[in-house]
Amino acid sequence: VEQEYDLPFHWVVGCSASAGAAASWLTSPLDMAKLRLQVQRGKAATGGESSQVMYRGMVDALQFAFRNGGIKGLFKGALARVLHFTPATCITMTAYETCKSFYAKML
Repeated sequence: VEQEYDLPFHWVVGCSASAGAAASWLTSPLDMAKLRLQVQRGKAATGGESSQVMYRGMVDALQFAFRNGGIKGLFKGALARVLHFTPATCITMTAYETCKSFYAKML
């Protein structure tokens, strides 16, 4: 018979914070390209000062960032994104695991 063991609370917090940091850092280039496309679309919709098309899509925006800044250009703003999403992911996953453990013991 297999038994389930609960991780200590500090392990849950550490693992969930690490997962949030890693996921937000790894997906940062995609988020940066998405944001640039959204800004471009907003300027075009409002007739902003430069409503010309700079990016034709996600791949084009990523290539533009890489050509102009290399790897560093792809991860521009990644630290802010990590600092934003790490606590949010940590709180969400820790609350989920704590509630799951609590209700499993009640049943």
